[in-house]
Amino acid sequence: MTLSSRHPYNPRMQTAKSFRTGSPEPVTGACDWSAVLIVHGSPDERGNEHARATFSALKAKLPPDLPIELALAFIDHAEPSVGAVIGTLASRSKGIGLFPFLLFDAGHSKSDVAGYIDAASEAHPGTVLIRDWALGTDQNVVSILLDLLPKVDPGIRDTVIVVGRGSLDPNANASLYYQGRRLWERRKGTPPAFSFISVTEPRLSDVLDRLDPRSQDRLLLIPYFLFEGVLMDRIRGLAQTFRKQKGFEGDVLVTPPFGDHPMMLDHMALRIRRVLKLGRTPLPKWPTLDFGNGSDADRISRDERPYP
Repeated sequence: MTLSSRHPYNPRMQTAKSFRTGSPEPVTGACDWSAVLIVHGSPDERGNEHARATFSALKAKLPPDLPIELALAFIDHAEPSVGAVIGTLASRSKGIGLFPFLLFDAGHSKSDVAGYIDAASEAHPGTVLIRDWALGTDQNVVSILLDLLPKVDPGIRDTVIVVGRGSLDPNANASLYYQGRRLWERRKGTPPAFSFISVTEPRLSDVLDRLDPRSQDRLLLIPYFLFEGVLMDRIRGLAQTFRKQKGFEGDVLVTPPFGDHPMMLDHMALRIRRVLKLGRTPLPKWPTLDFGNGSDADRISRDERPYP
């Protein structure tokens, strides 16, 4: 393959001329390009089925004049694996685009995808491989959350808590706060609190333990998740525990995961078209927190990044 995968962008990478011009030419038995939607996978099969249903809905959003083969692959817990899908597609495609359908650019997006590229470089030399990045601080996600939440009512005292999964990557955790602030800028009302369900602090359980049930009429929990699964169940369980143990008599709303939201499907279809038309890996766009041990990608100046 022609991509140096350990750096997020190789300007010397070869690309297919057909996708630079937007008019791909067919090859025998297949299209010139294929695309892989990469999802995490869940130990709870409901989450995997949710991802598969979302993938089917996304395929229907791609325009018929984009003659690509789109495949689904799982990082963990389910099949087919990313490596297996890349191997299958490499046998019948000149180029493959990898699209991590992940919330933030943490270990899976930054390291695992690079590993898939390294392995495929040895197994399938000559095949062009490009990639997109995780959703990150995409404004589209904020728009979806606004659509899921009730409008601010001056007569209702809300407590709003954004709930992330939690990551060992500080940029990913910081991105959750960034998105929550953007949500407040557009929705107004009560500024949100932030919590995580796993890995890092503050934990949602601790935030709810400190919450006075008399301080709000409505509790709004916003899980920052794409798919159903055990963590969504845990969040809903903690919300019910708060109601029972604290004697809270107001409304409790837990917004659903949003991977299959119509606005998300439209947005992902647009990202796939855009990157394949670009014909190369775009620069990443995650916030930069340099603690002295970050990667080269963490230190790329935001002014050099093409995404707004």
